[in-house]
Amino acid sequence: MSDDIVRKYQTNELLELQTTSVALADKSFKIIWFNKSFKKDIGTGKIKGASLKSLFNINTPDEKKLFDSAKSFVVPIPDKNRNIIITPIFSDSKKVIDAYFIEMLPLAAMDYQYDAEKEKLQRNLVFQKELQSILVLLVKEKFIHNIAEEILIRCVEVTGSDFGLIVFHRAEDVNDFLFYDESDLIPDKNEVEKSIKYNSSFINKWLDLNKRPLLALNHHNNIGYGLTQVFNCESLCISPCYFDDILQAKIQVGKKSGTYSSLDISDIEQFSILLSFAIINIETRELNAALESRLLQAQKLETIGKLSSGMAHDFNNLLSSIFGSIHLLRSRIPEAENVSKLIDNIESCSVRARDLTKGLLSFGKPTAKRKEVVMPNFLLSEISKVVSQTFPSSITFEKKIDDDLHNLLGNSTEIYQILLNLCVNAKESIDGKGKITLSASNLFVDDSNIIKYPLLDRGKYVKFSVNDTGSGIDDENLSKIFDPYFSTKQKDTGSGLGLYVTYGIIKAHKGHIDVTSRKGSGTTFDVYLPVFEPLKQGESKESNKIIMLADDEEMLSELLAEMLESSGYYIIKVKSGEEVIRVLTEELKVDLLIIDYNMPGMNGLDCIAKIRELNFNLPIILSSGSLKFENEDLTRFKVSKKIMKPYEFDTMLDSIKQLI
Repeated sequence: MSDDIVRKYQTNELLELQTTSVALADKSFKIIWFNKSFKKDIGTGKIKGASLKSLFNINTPDEKKLFDSAKSFVVPIPDKNRNIIITPIFSDSKKVIDAYFIEMLPLAAMDYQYDAEKEKLQRNLVFQKELQSILVLLVKEKFIHNIAEEILIRCVEVTGSDFGLIVFHRAEDVNDFLFYDESDLIPDKNEVEKSIKYNSSFINKWLDLNKRPLLALNHHNNIGYGLTQVFNCESLCISPCYFDDILQAKIQVGKKSGTYSSLDISDIEQFSILLSFAIINIETRELNAALESRLLQAQKLETIGKLSSGMAHDFNNLLSSIFGSIHLLRSRIPEAENVSKLIDNIESCSVRARDLTKGLLSFGKPTAKRKEVVMPNFLLSEISKVVSQTFPSSITFEKKIDDDLHNLLGNSTEIYQILLNLCVNAKESIDGKGKITLSASNLFVDDSNIIKYPLLDRGKYVKFSVNDTGSGIDDENLSKIFDPYFSTKQKDTGSGLGLYVTYGIIKAHKGHIDVTSRKGSGTTFDVYLPVFEPLKQGESKESNKIIMLADDEEMLSELLAEMLESSGYYIIKVKSGEEVIRVLTEELKVDLLIIDYNMPGMNGLDCIAKIRELNFNLPIILSSGSLKFENEDLTRFKVSKKIMKPYEFDTMLDSIKQLI
């Protein structure tokens, strides 16, 4: 019968003259004839005998409806950017339909283009209304999930979808899912999540290459076929949300039956752009708020540091006088047992006071003690043993430590102390059962990711993390945890100096500590310490350089001299401007002068002016505890650098290296 129909209509001028994709189908909508263009557009696979439904995944029209209307039936095929036109061919008596004439034409070539444009205009008006409401929500809302849910609901409604979900792409390959399924079509959301994770690698690669939505249809050899099976739907549209060429999320909407038109796909793509903008907007707001909080905290700690450093400085000056007086007492008072005991007691108490003052100075302006090459893997192994053996069995301890962590330069005892302290704090935050995770990995900060680490300099770091499932910290206390003497523990259980000391040690190692927490959801401390990179061949530490220190504050001069000598410099100490001139005019070559502004007799600026009059062109650093001079003076006398007291020794060292 089908061969008779083909022979009957193949000679028809209509078929002979066709250059577009055409075919004939029998009354059951199975292909019985097709031309070369139709074969080319369909591609590989069997065509003859195949039904329209299997070829295009479409629902064929009702025969009675076609017979009564005697008009063509149009079905859009979005993935081929074509429309299928099904036209009935009647018998000579026009009482029955003999066959169907099938055309595959571009949308622009359709007679109903005007209607399509009209529909597009109407849908744009609807989308603009939705866009306005979402933008209003974006201004008010603080959490991306709430905005994303509204976008997803509107996307499902506008496109006539049966369900939808959003897959958020987070750091470290962790995905977060948001579902909208009023019809309860998704059978098992856990299975769906597993399937999405399994298929995400290939689909993400396709999206990266094409940068447009993917239409997955429920038939073999179609990309995303597995996902349509899991969702038990006829078609699934996956639209990527890109911002700055980075995949932020994916919107996935599906239909139980039928497929999506090109207008549907365009709307879904618009919602994806809106979602990517919302994600970046919220993340930027969160980042600005976090940076503002951290800067306020850093300023507060810097103020406390300067205060404690100044107290230690003044107190050490007093102690210097006490030690000098003790020395004079021993030489002037006759030896007597009872007097000697009193002097020994005074000296002993003074030594203890000096040690306490050093501790106070380390809080205010921490400096790392003896430095050595630290191997983090060995250190973490020791900490893991201690934690595993001493923490209660109700707390699960897990470690995620890379095998090839870079070496650090610092004090291994102090680094051990801060990491163990964080683990102990995590233990104390858990009431009953819980979990602590200690992790460490290498991190390289460069232009591609520095926006995620705005307080770090570019370079290599080792990132340590201590995560717990404990009670968490509320927002009010989170900004105070590094303050001295602040503690959320009972007064009898902690000193309140733990995290303040930890902060000081990390800063002394030129590192950074960050904390994220939510009440009832646990806490994570992230510690970033810079990697030790040995000097390359040909590089060497500055040596054989002579630096003259001019300062009448003996203790501060001693500290600075000791620090510079340990860095390989030769130091000459003087106490007045007159001594500076005398040393320089005695033809002793000095590579750098560090001079205090406030000195007896000739002040620092007057001394510098005299040095320049004598045509000495050496670099000069002017230090001061106050601002009693103008910047014009510094320029006029060719002052190389101005540094405020109390000294930050690392800053001083960096300045010296730049100048000599």
